[in-house]
Amino acid sequence: MKYAKITLFLLFSVIFTCGFTQTTPDKTAPAKTTPAKATPAKTTPAKTTTAKTSNGPQKAPAQKQAATSPDLKEMNLFSKDNFYNKPVAPPRTMTEQDTKARDLFVSGSKKGQAADYHGAIADYTKSLELSQNAGTYVRRGWAYQMLSNYDAAIADAGEALKLRPMLGLAFFIRGVSYYQKGNYKDAKADLDMFLEKDRTNVIAFNIRAALAYMEQDYKTALMNYDMVVKLDPKFTDIYTNRGMMRHILQDYKGAIEDCNDALKLDPNNATAYNNRGGAHAMLKDYKSALADFDKAISIDGKYADAYNSRGRVKQVMGDQEGACADWQVAYANGLEATRELIIKYCK
Repeated sequence: MKYAKITLFLLFSVIFTCGFTQTTPDKTAPAKTTPAKATPAKTTPAKTTTAKTSNGPQKAPAQKQAATSPDLKEMNLFSKDNFYNKPVAPPRTMTEQDTKARDLFVSGSKKGQAADYHGAIADYTKSLELSQNAGTYVRRGWAYQMLSNYDAAIADAGEALKLRPMLGLAFFIRGVSYYQKGNYKDAKADLDMFLEKDRTNVIAFNIRAALAYMEQDYKTALMNYDMVVKLDPKFTDIYTNRGMMRHILQDYKGAIEDCNDALKLDPNNATAYNNRGGAHAMLKDYKSALADFDKAISIDGKYADAYNSRGRVKQVMGDQEGACADWQVAYANGLEATRELIIKYCK
């Protein structure tokens, strides 16, 4: 599915509390919109025999994000630029063991900043053998997360919370890792805890929007996407994602505006063209809808949803032959639901 590419960017002040400090113990619908990547959605059935087109978001399986997802890319940017840069504040009294632990912490942070996450984990592990420290657990958990070892990241965040029960960043790391594993209930609980402490993290809001979308709480999803736009107007895929929420809430003009903004950031965004075409179709502006579907297909010649949607609009406009041709291509590219249309309407 191409729905909400979910991404990480600035992480803010809470991170700077996590340094080295000593701590004690269907059916497809016409003009279908497609979000970017991470949240499953249900399609809206639609009749094809009248001029009433309807559309819904593309259906996708509930699965963990790939390591190339926008959220993880943003997390990587943050870890390099900010997460490992905090100066180490030594405890009031430093034993020789404390000094060694701190030096390993510093070494691990430098490796993490250079994206050598395996090396960072090795140094953090040695540091933790000398001194149990919440900040070190959080940093190691972050490195594990960057390597998509979500079980280890969850375990480290849990250890950090044993030492510092209200450590916000530990909730964030654990919440994101739960999300990647498909444990949405625990992801929501942890991210809600984190957002009570920090309202500046675009990744947390983006994922919370995706979770609200899965629960079909579209108004909450839209509010969270609004926060992402407010905090970072250039956040990856935010406009296609928010536009989809507006579409679902039948704000088709707002959906078009969001798709326009997405295309300003990326003129070759096939998803934005497809989704804008869907909104135009809902407003019965079929000429504009066809133009957008044509553009989406010119960018991605195997875009099954765009073919399906274009076929729906062609049928509404009386071009049954063209509709059938598009549905055949959509079916050939894996969109099984078009089989029913082909059987019913095509010779």
